[in-house]
Amino acid sequence: MLRAVTTSLVVLAASIALASSPTASAAPPGSQCGANLTAPQIALAVRSLPPAIRGVDAPWDPNPYGGNFDPCATLSVALVTVQGATGSSPAHALLFHLGEYVGTATPTPYPFTALNKDETADDTVVLDYKDGRNVCTACPGPSYEVHYQWRDDRVATLDPLPPNPGS
Repeated sequence: MLRAVTTSLVVLAASIALASSPTASAAPPGSQCGANLTAPQIALAVRSLPPAIRGVDAPWDPNPYGGNFDPCATLSVALVTVQGATGSSPAHALLFHLGEYVGTATPTPYPFTALNKDETADDTVVLDYKDGRNVCTACPGPSYEVHYQWRDDRVATLDPLPPNPGS
């Protein structure tokens, strides 16, 4: 009986040691790695944005409607729009490097902006822009895929931006 209990304790101790040992994919101790669209960095970045629509009281919504913000990713994004938005409302893609806000993907907000999760990687964010000029929200329209990649110390835009929604 004593031998069975001792053997069980040894197996239990070995299991605990294996479960608590670090692995190559484990996050650093104390980190909050993983997608988190409620991270405080997003709301802080939203507060730094200029007004969405000049002359109109339409504040930015600090709650993203999409994205993959991850403080441990080389490049990640949070998509925000105005409070009370519709599908054609202006949206900004907030870019983050290792959780630090580095700016918006485009100088002006674009409607119909979505994250292309299948094409996005650790150092690359891919956004799909539907051409919002003379296109209704529910109508299909031409779309543009734009790759953004972290290179050295900045974000590089690898594809041409879609036509300016104001043109």
